[in-house]
Amino acid sequence: MNTLLQDIRFALRSFAKSPGFTLTALLTIALGIGANTAIFSVVNGVLLRPMPFGDPDRVVLVGHRYTGSFQLETGVSGAGYRFYTEQNRVFEHTAGFSGWQANLAAGDEPERLAGQRASAGYFATLGIAPIVGRSFTPDEEQPGNDNVVILSEGLWARSFGRDRGIVGRPITVNGQAHTVVGVMPNGFQFGVDPIMIWKPLVLTPDQLAPQCWGCEFMGMLARLKPGTSLDAASADLNRLAQLVRENPASGRDSSWGLYTAVASERVVQSVRPALLVLMGAVGFVLLIACANLANLLLARATARQREIAIRTAMGAGRRRLARQLLTESLLLAIVGGGFGLFLAFLAVRALVASNPVNLPRIDAVGIDGRVLLATVLATVLLGILFGLAPAIHAGKAAVHGMLKEGTRATNVAGGLRATLVVSEIALALMLLIGSGLMLKSFRKWVAVDPGFTPERVLTFHLALPPAKYPVPAQQATFLNRLRTELATLPGVTAVGANVALPLTNHNWTRSFSVEGFTPPPRQNGPWGDFAVVTPGYFEAMGIPLIKGRTFQETDLANGRQVAVVDEVLAKKYWAGDDPIGKRVSYSSDSTGKPIWIDVVGVVGHVMQNSPRDDEHTQLYRPLDQMPVGTMGFVVKTRGDPAAATASVRRLVLSLDPQLPIFMVDPLTELVSGSSSQPRFLSLLLSLFAAVAATLAAVGIYGVMSYTVARQTHEIGIRMALGAEVSTVRRLVLNRGLLLAGLGIAVGVGGALVLGRVLATQLFAILFQTKALDAPVFAAVAAGLVAIALAATWIPARRATRVDPMIALRTE
Repeated sequence: MNTLLQDIRFALRSFAKSPGFTLTALLTIALGIGANTAIFSVVNGVLLRPMPFGDPDRVVLVGHRYTGSFQLETGVSGAGYRFYTEQNRVFEHTAGFSGWQANLAAGDEPERLAGQRASAGYFATLGIAPIVGRSFTPDEEQPGNDNVVILSEGLWARSFGRDRGIVGRPITVNGQAHTVVGVMPNGFQFGVDPIMIWKPLVLTPDQLAPQCWGCEFMGMLARLKPGTSLDAASADLNRLAQLVRENPASGRDSSWGLYTAVASERVVQSVRPALLVLMGAVGFVLLIACANLANLLLARATARQREIAIRTAMGAGRRRLARQLLTESLLLAIVGGGFGLFLAFLAVRALVASNPVNLPRIDAVGIDGRVLLATVLATVLLGILFGLAPAIHAGKAAVHGMLKEGTRATNVAGGLRATLVVSEIALALMLLIGSGLMLKSFRKWVAVDPGFTPERVLTFHLALPPAKYPVPAQQATFLNRLRTELATLPGVTAVGANVALPLTNHNWTRSFSVEGFTPPPRQNGPWGDFAVVTPGYFEAMGIPLIKGRTFQETDLANGRQVAVVDEVLAKKYWAGDDPIGKRVSYSSDSTGKPIWIDVVGVVGHVMQNSPRDDEHTQLYRPLDQMPVGTMGFVVKTRGDPAAATASVRRLVLSLDPQLPIFMVDPLTELVSGSSSQPRFLSLLLSLFAAVAATLAAVGIYGVMSYTVARQTHEIGIRMALGAEVSTVRRLVLNRGLLLAGLGIAVGVGGALVLGRVLATQLFAILFQTKALDAPVFAAVAAGLVAIALAATWIPARRATRVDPMIALRTE
């Protein structure tokens, strides 16, 4: 222990004598450890930490899958849910759920809540018990008995002060009294938005009819029986799918089937590739930092050869010297790691507060015991790795001593430092390639025309409570009145509404029929995005009219049934023909005959969710002919759209004091938000790549400076014998470029070897960009050569200023 304390005190004195070296080393460690800890905190919370279910691996999602001309996975229908629940052989519990939005009147102003309708077995299937009260009962799934709700712990604390007496009391939800029966703990959700309130799921006779097998409006959860594998569950679902296909009433063909997947995996599958790429990127940064620190310590150990030789002469052995140097490196790692942990804590807090990419399970992200353990292990390992090479070299230098300075020991150190620099360049190149691919993908992403004009447009949503507006005609009347009133506000030039505004991830999709079109055998029929809009919507959004007309005030419920389609649908099914007057259908009458709807207009294609959806067909219907209670409004203004928010809110409350508006955003922010994930990933990868390139440049500069310093005598002799300045400069530059060339060759080889990994992990996040992109590879290689040339220029210039007489006296 005394020896260890002596080593620590000696190390601290040594660091105090070299503040520049100490600060550089600590900053490098802090950046490497901090970046890795922050990203690992996200990976741990989102991907690794188990969902707060009982036996989460046994909780699975069940859904419908379509194959053929397109691949699609959907939820299930009411008829399907009932059939799979009754006929399966592998599930212990099953549960249904669907999206539900609630207007809560519990404060000064009404509040909009993200909710779910859930069957009585929902929480038992998840293995979660209420912290107060109870869950739903089967009799509450019947019409008229469903006016009960369960609150989330967050809503209970925020709106009701954790009052346990709230259980059994009524609250006003969607304009109707609902009795609170329980409170559920926080921490579980499907999707990005946390669920704040639940209501029983009630299935109507129409939803349970076999003819409605394609009405896929709900999700289905199931808990596997103990000992049942996912493969066994899939086999049983295939059996059920075959039984459904054999029932003519279902209308299912061979392109339809069932799938099952672990629920926790489905929650995070959209962000898994991006997080794994980021984890690999910060791992590369840490390795580069380790190589750079080893280079710094090697240079320091070489400069301390006289000190090491004296200590050896006084009886210090190799192990003693190696332990001293390892103590110094570990001390640096621990202190730098502590700073890095602090930086990671700040970064994680900022990430959780802003959630820039709508990460699921963001509430689970934090620096917990697993993250702390990983940070400690990484810090200790880092200290050992970058301290090992100097420790080994110091032992050899001690044996040779100062009498043979400049021979083998120096050559070993120089060769090792060059190897480390080559490794840094190779790793930096691989990281820069990933960054270049993401930047290229992001540029293509944001260059896609959304199909509308987002400038000076305010968007907001509202949902009419069915208890207050039970008749569809009442809903249409209120929404049309609101649209008319909004148009009279100062500065407003156009107003419209859509049940599913673009870039809000609330679009409807459904199958439909095209008159005269029969899909080929084993191919899916027409399928695409479906929307209900008001007159004025296309004008307010700036969606171009290509042919025909848009909806008018005269398109009423009892009038001619009309539709507007987008150019993709028109070209796909009526190429070469005039689409105006063609007919489509998405429903049938009581006799089973299709209800045909006339196409009166063709508009431009709109980016509904992201540029990846540019091949989806789009079909629009007028509000009066298909009334709905939830709509997203677009308000075109002459000036800043955000300035109209207050007047819009006042107008809505003047028409209905219990009606909140929500998701209030300028349309430009929705467009910007649609690219938030590629933008954030590109930004982080570019930041990590810039750090890597800087460290690589520092490494090259350090090695070349070290080389010039060690070859002062040789350079002096060359210049004394008449060597030209350009020859000496070229000699140094060539050595730096040789290191860069070797690093680039190794890095390109590594990138090609990892090409298959890049193709699988980046495929889900790259847009119109290949993982092995030759222009990106070439540009990155050229950039690294330029960096190497710049890093070598200063040592090369210094070499040409060596005074031959002074250089000859250095030995």
